[in-house]
Amino acid sequence: MSAFSVRFQPEADDTLLAEADAIVRHCGARVTWQQSAACKRTYGLVEGGDALCSSALRDGTRATIFDRPIIALAVFPSEAEALPAILDALGGRGRPAGVFACEEAAGGAIVEWDLDSTGLDVVLGLVDVEVDRFRGQRVNALLTPLPLAWWARIAGSGLRSPDITPQRVLEEQLEVHGVLD
Repeated sequence: MSAFSVRFQPEADDTLLAEADAIVRHCGARVTWQQSAACKRTYGLVEGGDALCSSALRDGTRATIFDRPIIALAVFPSEAEALPAILDALGGRGRPAGVFACEEAAGGAIVEWDLDSTGLDVVLGLVDVEVDRFRGQRVNALLTPLPLAWWARIAGSGLRSPDITPQRVLEEQLEVHGVLD
């Protein structure tokens, strides 16, 4: 395990995040946080961490620890009638294999999944089928920080450009070569 996701629900305050930061730094890893007051959650991406780091976070905080990076996406359909169908499609029996949870929150659905198991196109495709049934639209909010490799994969897929890789992201190359330090 070199990267994994963390969730605080309800969202973490500054004191709790400082405690979690200290645990992660002690493990020699780094963490990026993203908070959503509307959804009452805080997600973190720990990079460079191992099983001992995840155990220390679990024991030292009230965080839910995932054994890998996840995507958490809040989906807000314009038609409220579509919400139960979205929750069922992504959280009920027969949901995609990589989906960990799909819960109602803040008037929308929060879906958590593993991009390595289930593609973004599958999740958004299911959402769109249900939204379209009610002639609606959707607004999405990304709740989790993502590993660079996932950003590159999503961008490459959306732009139909498979040559977009982490090695071709300028900011990553500047950091790797010490320019941003």
